[in-house]
Amino acid sequence: MRARIHVHRAVIGAVLVAVLAGCASTPAEELRDWWDSGGDRSTKALSQTSGRVNEVSVRPMDVWGEACQELLAEVAKAKKLGTIPSDDARSFWNDALVAFEHGGGECVAGTQAKDEPRASEGIREVQKGISRLASAVSLIRGDLEGH
Repeated sequence: MRARIHVHRAVIGAVLVAVLAGCASTPAEELRDWWDSGGDRSTKALSQTSGRVNEVSVRPMDVWGEACQELLAEVAKAKKLGTIPSDDARSFWNDALVAFEHGGGECVAGTQAKDEPRASEGIREVQKGISRLASAVSLIRGDLEGH
C-alpha cells in the first residue's frame, strides 16, 4: 500500500510539473500578449497626444493645457498595462512615460499659473519623450517581428 501511495504522489508531481511547464510563456509571447492587450492602442494614443502637444506649442499658451492634460490621461492608461516585457524597449518606454508625465504636468501647471516659461519647459520635456517613444516602438516592432 505504501509503495502505491508513493507512486501515486510521484505521478501527480510529474503531471503538475508538466502542466506548469506547459504554461510558461516565451518572452516573445509575453510581448505579443502585452501588445494585443493594450500596448498597441497605448503606443498609438501616446504618439498622437504627444504629437498634439508638440503641434500646439507654436500656438497661444491657452491651448497648451488641454493637450497636456490629454497626454497625462494617456500616460495613466499606459501605466496600467504594467511593465513592458521587452528588455530592449523597456528603458525607452519608461523614459518616454516619465518625460510625458513630468513634462505634461509642468505644462498643465504652467498654463494654469500663466507661467509661460514653466509650461514651455514642460513641452520641451514632452518633445524629448517623443523620441524615446519612437525608439521604444521601433524596438517593440522588431521584437514582435522576431528581429
